[in-house]
Amino acid sequence: MRLEQFEQFLALAKFRHFRQAAENCNLSTSALTRSIQTLEQELDCKLVTRSTRSVSITESGELFLQYCSDTLSQFDHFKQNLHQFNCNNTTRIKIGVTQNTASITPLVCNKFMEKFPDVKIEIQQKNSNELSDKLASAELDIIIDSPKQLSNNLPITEHLVYLPDQVILFVNKNHALSSGTNIDKETLTPYPILGCLSKNLQVQKMLQETAASLQKLTTMKVGTFEQIIGYLKDAEHVALAGIEHTNEIEHNPELVIIKPEKLLQYFNLAISVASDKESHPDILNLLNYIAEETKV
Repeated sequence: MRLEQFEQFLALAKFRHFRQAAENCNLSTSALTRSIQTLEQELDCKLVTRSTRSVSITESGELFLQYCSDTLSQFDHFKQNLHQFNCNNTTRIKIGVTQNTASITPLVCNKFMEKFPDVKIEIQQKNSNELSDKLASAELDIIIDSPKQLSNNLPITEHLVYLPDQVILFVNKNHALSSGTNIDKETLTPYPILGCLSKNLQVQKMLQETAASLQKLTTMKVGTFEQIIGYLKDAEHVALAGIEHTNEIEHNPELVIIKPEKLLQYFNLAISVASDKESHPDILNLLNYIAEETKV
């Protein structure tokens, strides 16, 4: 038995008519008929009697009707309790940003929420004075400002390579990028890309998404780690791998891990925190993450 069958039986008891009850449940009449017949087979009793004009509920059906009503009511109550439980275990952080940081903050916060799904972040944009007032009145937890405005035309949103924490980029020691410090999408464009197969399906998905963000998914050649090392000997290819291969790469004198230009490293941020939230563990975690991502 399924909960939707309980709802269907309640509808039939309300309308006392198969067609009307079926329309109420967004079903065909034949589908509702089969559903009720299935219930009767499972319960081994007659729930309804059907005449040419209407439907009547049997005594057994009346007992089952009460059971359906009680069960659905209990389930609704459970859902409310579950929602409240989830809300109580979810941290909500309210962040205020100025025009200078309105483009920066969502990028970092979205990455943070991917790593920490129990933390929800709300962002609102105001001028500095309004944000200060809201922070003082406890309407905000954090203010993020910057002395310089971030233009939408800067490479932060267009050219930087965003690598998930579980993905690394590496090349042969003789590759032109082996000593590069400002590696972005444009820098990587001329080089064919390789992908190491990962046993972790989530990491494999991240490798594909990274290749797609570089517009190289359709041309990426994949293989085992050993095969990829062989391809890299031509000092032309660039390779993606999961972090499970980090030690092997670092201990191989022929290979070099290259690190793309870090997100937002051009900017200094001025961050203010509400006095009663300075020691909150999730806010401290967020501040540390912002500092790492932006080199505050």
